[in-house]
Amino acid sequence: MGEVQQVLFYSEAEQFVQSLRCFKLSEIGSDQWERQREQVEKLNIQAVVDATNNVEESIKELLISHEKIPVLIHELVTLDLWKRNVFPKLLKMDLNTELTFPSYVVLFYEAILVGLLEVLLYHAECHEIAGDSLHDLLQYCQNKIVWLISAEEDWKEVTEEKVTENAVDELTRRFNKISFDVSLKSIALVRYIGEHGNEVSLGIITRLLNTYDFPSMFASLIDNPPWRRREESGQWLKYSDNNKWIKVTYEELNALSKMEGQVWIGLLQFLMSPHGQQNYKLNTSNQANILKLRSHFNPQIVDQLPVLVDLQRYLEELSLMNAPSSRAPLILEQIPQFYNDVEMNCKGKYEDIAQKHYKRLFCMSKDKLKQQAQRFAATYDMDVMTDLVSEPPRCDLCGELAAKRCSQCGNTWYCGRECQVKDWAKHKAPCKAISSVKERTKENKAQK
Repeated sequence: MGEVQQVLFYSEAEQFVQSLRCFKLSEIGSDQWERQREQVEKLNIQAVVDATNNVEESIKELLISHEKIPVLIHELVTLDLWKRNVFPKLLKMDLNTELTFPSYVVLFYEAILVGLLEVLLYHAECHEIAGDSLHDLLQYCQNKIVWLISAEEDWKEVTEEKVTENAVDELTRRFNKISFDVSLKSIALVRYIGEHGNEVSLGIITRLLNTYDFPSMFASLIDNPPWRRREESGQWLKYSDNNKWIKVTYEELNALSKMEGQVWIGLLQFLMSPHGQQNYKLNTSNQANILKLRSHFNPQIVDQLPVLVDLQRYLEELSLMNAPSSRAPLILEQIPQFYNDVEMNCKGKYEDIAQKHYKRLFCMSKDKLKQQAQRFAATYDMDVMTDLVSEPPRCDLCGELAAKRCSQCGNTWYCGRECQVKDWAKHKAPCKAISSVKERTKENKAQK
């Protein structure tokens, strides 16, 4: 095994973790917020490097020892409320297509926070540090998975890049793409909370099972999977673990991705674990929804996840039972505190905040915009990122298997020259920024 690449030295990572703090929604996009965002992105990359290479997870230990996991959840909640209440107002303003990068960076930060929490919450001890903030994280995940279930097919068309698109089209497409990705990652977060949350508070499990009814939502995802679709031509597409739509045959649809495995294992935990059996309140509605799963069992699925045999047997027994009539018992529950606090502080102020963020994000000078793009490129060193990709690279334009990488930036892959030429208008600006950073990095190393 080769030497594990270090994105951060331990002392630098510790400094970043110690400085983490909760920002107000109105502070999003400020210089201080930008600085913390960049630091969290580097922490995330190092955490993924550590987890991928099965080495000591220093970032996890630092976040635990300094009790900063609730801060990450607070930042995710704040960003979620910004996307729902401020971003739509920005789209109605006069936007410059050449100045969409800063707002894209804000949107992309949500994926960074969700990815880092996914790495952390795999471990039981992180749930103990998260404590009551898990209520907020469950609220966030519920919002995302409900959107995933209820979203119409229209959003999928918006994710396809157009030959000509204005600033609103571009940002809407990026918004939907990131929303889809983080919604899928939310599935893993719910699964981990279902596995370890009872060690923090039984109230967490009660909220997961009954208030939000995640077992029924997970069953809906299996019954109507948003990660597969069929084109008018009859070609099947499936969303891969590499966050790309890829062409598959009908037979390949039953090959479980990691994300699909999370849904099935989550259902197994919710319905078969002791705390699930004791606390999940079945009624006529959710029983009917869960029983739809019976039609999705087949030999290929069970061969890939043999533990599902127990779930299959449970569903057959459940089909012979009469669910008790639903009733509304008196339940005292803890409210998601971060959501409540941020919404109370911003009530009636979203219009003013949108005006402030318009000036901050869409009136940036070209020099400052270039500096931000260069810092973004420097954070995502492709020599490190390539080592983390478990699947073969795919064309950035069409999603087919890629054999060629852009020779200038080394960042983007294409299946051939035709796609590279089509994509050049969009790729030109980031390509130059990344290439510039690489050249300066080489010069600095040579001088040392």
